Amino acid sequence: MSKQKIEEIIPGLIRQISSGVGVSVPEVAKTYNVSVDGVKKRLRDVRNKFYKNYFDYDGKSRKWVVYPEHLGFLQKELLEPEEAVVLTAVYRNRNSLGKTLAPVHEKIVDNYAEQAKSYIFKQHISEEITEKMKQTFAVIKNAVNNKNAVSFEYNGKSRKIYPYRIVYIEYYWYLICSENGKIKSFRLSLIKKPKILEEHYEYDFETVDERLQIAMNAYVDYQEPYKYIGVYVNEELVNHIEIAAYFKAWKKLNETTVINGKKYQRFEVKTTNPDYKDIIPTILKYMPNIIVDEPYELIQKLQTIIKEFRDIYKS
Repeated sequence: MSKQKIEEIIPGLIRQISSGVGVSVPEVAKTYNVSVDGVKKRLRDVRNKFYKNYFDYDGKSRKWVVYPEHLGFLQKELLEPEEAVVLTAVYRNRNSLGKTLAPVHEKIVDNYAEQAKSYIFKQHISEEITEKMKQTFAVIKNAVNNKNAVSFEYNGKSRKIYPYRIVYIEYYWYLICSENGKIKSFRLSLIKKPKILEEHYEYDFETVDERLQIAMNAYVDYQEPYKYIGVYVNEELVNHIEIAAYFKAWKKLNETTVINGKKYQRFEVKTTNPDYKDIIPTILKYMPNIIVDEPYELIQKLQTIIKEFRDIYKS
């Protein structure tokens, strides 16, 4: 094995810690033929700068471990471990270009860290992580890291899947995986008796991340072709849509119109669900500030929902 720089090892260690697997620095140093003190210092530096509230050294086990309440903390962070390592190196070497530029180094790192923690980029975490979920989380993450198949029980049925990622969508944790050649998602809290299998796999998850990036809720579909929807957005809501991560599927077009005396901006929205379940809740939430222009099929679905709602209050 060619000798790696210590910095190259740190991102993997942080992912390991986040998944619930403790890191022994002496073992890491021996495996990669690097210095114990070097690994310890680099890991501590990155932790102190970016992940201070998530993990620490446990004297009893002599390992770096995640705080139980922050298991899977990387799923909640916009900042990737590789970025944290690079930024920490920039900060550590802030005098390398001269003392007059040191404040610029610090400002760049601090601004990036502040942006990564901004509420704009994060959803509110509301699902409580139970002890059972922590164990499931650790099993799945280990399987992902080693590309092992996993078996578990879900709603009374036995499943065998190839795991890809655990993600947080609209207040709940989901396992994204392949089952029988199709990409599926399972609520993490409903998974029972997860077990890592000896079978290893190679599976192309290339299109999954793009779909997750534009997911508006858990109804994101991973197989259906994209559908494009035309909507008009009240100008008072446009700025919110442009900066909030929740609206990554929304593309502003150079077209405006006036509806009932109010100015609206046209957007093109990329959706995946064949029944439009991934966008209907958002439209209803912001109604009447979001108005669908096309397709007519979606307009009909909305008309039915609104009529049923009105009929309830008439009775």
